[in-house]
This record gives sequence, structure tokens and C-alpha cells, in this order.
Amino acid sequence: MARAPTNVCSRRRPRVPMTGASARLTRKIELIRPAYGTPGRLLLEHPRATELYPAYLAAGAYVAISMVPLMEPALERARSLAPDDPVAAGLVQYLEEHIPEEMHGDEAGADLLADLEVLGVDVHALRTGPLPPQAAAAIGTQLFRIRHAHPVSILGFLCTELQPPKAASVERLIERTGLPRDGFRQLLLHSEVDGVHGPELLAVIDALPLEPWHEQLIASSALETMALLTDLWLDVVAAGRPAAVVAAGAA
Repeated sequence: MARAPTNVCSRRRPRVPMTGASARLTRKIELIRPAYGTPGRLLLEHPRATELYPAYLAAGAYVAISMVPLMEPALERARSLAPDDPVAAGLVQYLEEHIPEEMHGDEAGADLLADLEVLGVDVHALRTGPLPPQAAAAIGTQLFRIRHAHPVSILGFLCTELQPPKAASVERLIERTGLPRDGFRQLLLHSEVDGVHGPELLAVIDALPLEPWHEQLIASSALETMALLTDLWLDVVAAGRPAAVVAAGAA
């Protein structure tokens, strides 16, 4: 997460075709895009935005810090299937390249946790306490599909990269909340890198020899992950901190 974005900005963004599997997936995602963006808009205008932002970031952290730990078993299974499965073989190359890009520190998610600590979130409680049910469902469902359906499902989980935070909105949130800028480092970083990672993901989806059931698996994974995150963030905005997030020093 605290990775310098200069190298990323210099990378050439792949052209995304307007037809094929990526276009079909994008049309499905467009149906829930307004709902997916609603919690962030509500947070930005919320009179308690300063209080709610740490919990909001922590809620999304459960899924964000699970990306690499989920991509690793997906890569392992893809490698085992690759000799007889061209979709798995293509997935291997993508995951081998993408996992290091998503590490964001020596430990998966370490930089995001560092942002949370700046905001006063008890990271130990986040790691060891109960997961919000929406996060548990998103992570557990993905692991099941990787192991028992096909590892290509992970591409749907990664479709959150198609909805990067907007830098202007993050800057406005920093101004509104008055919270330390270091608590927003990962949002600012992903406002840049996901502008590259998203098109790359769509290009991979088009390059793979997907059958209809592969496409359905990816779409189901994407829509369910986004829907669960939306519900989780709405809980934060509507009711305050989820039970699994405990601010340092709070009762």
C-alpha cells in the first residue's frame, strides 16, 4: 500500500475491447454500480464522517487484506489444473504477476493496517475478533469456489479494482474529516493503481478461453462480493462502528 505510484503511472494502460467476456461482465456490474457507490457518497456527506471513517475503512479492510491470501490458493489450484485446463494455465501467468503487485508491504495488507493504526483502530482486535458476516461470507464463498468450482472465480473477487476510489473524493474526505492524511494513503494509492489494474483485469478476462460457465462463475463472484461490501459499508454509515472494529482505547 505505501508503494510509490510513480512507476505505476508510467505503465501503459491496456486497451479494453468493447465486446467479449469483459463487456458482458461490465454490463452486469453496471447494474449494481450506483448501489456500490452509495455508501461512499453517504459517508462523504455524513455529519459524523470524522467518527465513521476509521470504521468504514476497517470494514473494507477485511476483504482487501484477504486478496493475496485468496489469490495464493487460487494460483496453487490453477497450477495443478493447468496441464489439462487452458483457462487455469492463463490464470497462472496473471496471478504470478498480480500477487506481488497487491502485497503492499512485507505482509499482505500490512500497509492498510498501518493506515488504520494511524486512525486509532485497534488492529489486533480487527485481526482476532469476529468478522462482520458480510466479510466472512465474501471471503468464505470465494475460498469454496476456488477449491470446489474453479480458481478463475478469483477474477470476480478482484473486480472491486474496476471501481477505484476517486482521488478528488478522497481529498474532499480528508478535508471534511480533518483526520491525518496518513490514514488515507491506501485510498489515494488505489485511486491511481486501480486505474491500471482494472483494465488489465478486463484484458485477462478477454484473453482467457472462457466457457459460459466460467463467465457465470466470475460474474457471480463479482456481483456477490460487491453486494456484500455495499451492505457492510451501509451498516457502518447507518449504525456506527461494526462490532468487530474496536478503536484503540475505547471501552
